[in-house]
Amino acid sequence: MAQNNTKNAFDAKDIEKNKMMAGLGYIIFFLPMIVMNESKFARFHANQILLLLIPEVAITFVGTILSTMLMASFSFGLAGIISFIMVAISIAIGVVAIMNMIAAFRGEAKRVPFIGHITIIKNSNDMF
Repeated sequence: MAQNNTKNAFDAKDIEKNKMMAGLGYIIFFLPMIVMNESKFARFHANQILLLLIPEVAITFVGTILSTMLMASFSFGLAGIISFIMVAISIAIGVVAIMNMIAAFRGEAKRVPFIGHITIIKNSNDMF
């Protein structure tokens, strides 16, 4: 099983130099890859950011379409339930993003629960 949090997996200088950009990446998702592309620490967090962003966009897209279709067919109760579920999932993703952002500012490398081991950005999970 992969480690969920480690400070020893990355070079201490890399962490200290790039933890601010890695943390800000949770607000502006492409920032770590553009500004600190050579940093393994920033690349790790950029990968975790994408792992949160992709499901969030998909949930928003699917939830909007489902709610619109249900409201068009006058199923307002079901549309409300689906909207509530989608908002609850979005809030959960937001909480995880905030927790990971705080960890990045602290110089920690925390994986996103359940899907944090997936690699989207090349060489972003090499340290584990």
